[in-house]
Amino acid sequence: MSLVDSLYSIDDYIWYVAFAVIAAIGVLATVLLRGVQFRGLGEMVRTTFDLNKTPRPGKISSFHVFCMSMGSRIGVGNIAGPVTAIIAGGAGAIFWMWVFAAIGMATSFLETTIGQIYKTPKEDGGFRGGPAYTMFHGLGMKKLGLALAFIMILMYLVGYVSGEAVSMAEALNGLFDEHDIDGQWFTAIFITSLAAVIVFLGVYRVADMSVWIVPAMALGWFVMCIVSIALSGDGILDAFGSIFGDALSPPSVIGGGIGTAIMWGLRRGVWSNEAGIGTITNLSSIADVKHPAQQGYTQAFGVLVDTLVSTLTALVFLSYADVGAFIGGDGDSIDCLQEVFKDTIGSGLAPALLTVFMFVFAFTCLMSDIVVAEGNLLMFGDHKAAKLGLKLLVIIVVFVFSWISSDYAFIALDVMMAVCAFFNAYLILKLYRRGAEAFRDYRRQKKEGKEEPVFDPSCLSDRTGITAWDGKD
Repeated sequence: MSLVDSLYSIDDYIWYVAFAVIAAIGVLATVLLRGVQFRGLGEMVRTTFDLNKTPRPGKISSFHVFCMSMGSRIGVGNIAGPVTAIIAGGAGAIFWMWVFAAIGMATSFLETTIGQIYKTPKEDGGFRGGPAYTMFHGLGMKKLGLALAFIMILMYLVGYVSGEAVSMAEALNGLFDEHDIDGQWFTAIFITSLAAVIVFLGVYRVADMSVWIVPAMALGWFVMCIVSIALSGDGILDAFGSIFGDALSPPSVIGGGIGTAIMWGLRRGVWSNEAGIGTITNLSSIADVKHPAQQGYTQAFGVLVDTLVSTLTALVFLSYADVGAFIGGDGDSIDCLQEVFKDTIGSGLAPALLTVFMFVFAFTCLMSDIVVAEGNLLMFGDHKAAKLGLKLLVIIVVFVFSWISSDYAFIALDVMMAVCAFFNAYLILKLYRRGAEAFRDYRRQKKEGKEEPVFDPSCLSDRTGITAWDGKD
């Protein structure tokens, strides 16, 4: 058995436990927050798209952070993931993806609110935060906090950054292969050059870029999917029928039956929206907001948007008349989806469009990945030499993996995501009361007629480790 095969076996076992933990945390969050993902949809939209707020000097607005986090959430997984889930788990996997996304919205609200409570000020006036900071300040577990920061850096370098490099390289090389061109050198140099630009731009420039690129990217994919679905005729009705029909009774070609459908639905949701893993809180904690729960609403809405993007991809695939030929097979998800787009949009245009979206989706993820890696590095001190070393290491990793695609990037990422999920679950179980108290304080102020609640740590039963809030913000 090869090393990759061994890692896949370990990964499968560790994720059975991780999935159970993430689902349990989602149910806990739903109960604690009184079904906020259903009752608070209007507030989610309001807090997310309140564009009248101008970020204070040296700080990043909630909407900027929302776009950065969506750049991280919406990636190649939204293109390949739903198709892979359908091929392996049947159309019913999409139903279970919706179920777990629903409870994941509550999880995202809770973990984001906790992360906001324990964020810390930066010397330049901004903020930094995430699970490592919460472990360090919120629980006072300094050594474990530093260990978690190291794991996060490793996960983003070895997993996310290398994975995005591989995805971008495969997208470009696939386009070159269509025209029988050997573009490997060009691909590696081009992607590495883009990474170098991002690395030296800094978090504020990345935030500004995200505000323009991410909405355009998501809107473009929405349009492409809707056009494809419209051109498929009545296939959309069959798509919804198969999603609900196969939820409890998957087709016989799916080994493992309903268990397989449920596992693939959860796997697809977690991989895409990242709710419960703690990765998104690295970004959401840097937002400049007046109340932690405000960012909680925004990130819960982010899970919904991410799920809509994945759902549209799934509907494109399931609207295809011959989709049954793919289910239960071992075909590559991108190749299968490309066949569908060729049939609806046209064989000349479809490959180019799909390549562009795969590249841009991976690029926006890379932008956010670099910001998160640097944020966790700051846990060890604001050392210029260390920051420069990290930037150079990112550039090297991008070049190597854009030149030599490897399965190690994705399997290593998957294992480390499970490890982070356990850390994050521990944090939530220890601090969920603080998140629930902040939520109740926000709702109380809204009921009293306050348009924009202001957080005062005195509403919490324990203010230990809070460094960024003084009740006057």
